[in-house]
Amino acid sequence: MNDQPQYSEKSGFPAWIFWAIASIPLTIYLYERIAHPIDSEPFDWFGLVILGAVGILIFSIKLHVTVNTEGITYKYPPFHNKPKQTPWANIESAELMKINPLKEFGGWGLRYGKLGTAYTTRGKYILHIKMHSGKPINLTIAQPENLIAAVTKQNWPIQPIIPKIKTS
Repeated sequence: MNDQPQYSEKSGFPAWIFWAIASIPLTIYLYERIAHPIDSEPFDWFGLVILGAVGILIFSIKLHVTVNTEGITYKYPPFHNKPKQTPWANIESAELMKINPLKEFGGWGLRYGKLGTAYTTRGKYILHIKMHSGKPINLTIAQPENLIAAVTKQNWPIQPIIPKIKTS
């Protein structure tokens, strides 16, 4: 990118989700080997491959968010590989909010809820962007204190609507 001031972060799903999914086929395999060592039917490798692919997919999902003088840019591979830039002129308001992803959007990932389209990963903070077109977008912010510091320093039009966070 260029030399303009910016805030940028990349966040993925919590590691425990990946390890929880990865442990399921391992547990099944060990159970089959220990409980039925001789006369068991062949292990279902197809199910193992499917669970492994889902685990790798979840591990590879990362939300990239960049805020700079031009606007807000985000991408969410593998679903949105091309960065989507939203200029400040198209944004009615942007608020940093504390939320519960399960209550607000029904979970994590690419979700649709009462606050609009959400790209949620780990964390309890979102950047709630109201567009002039009327379609709100919500982006997970894993490091809200860093965003608040950048907003304060650069005077970007983002309002923190959250309890006080200690900024260093």
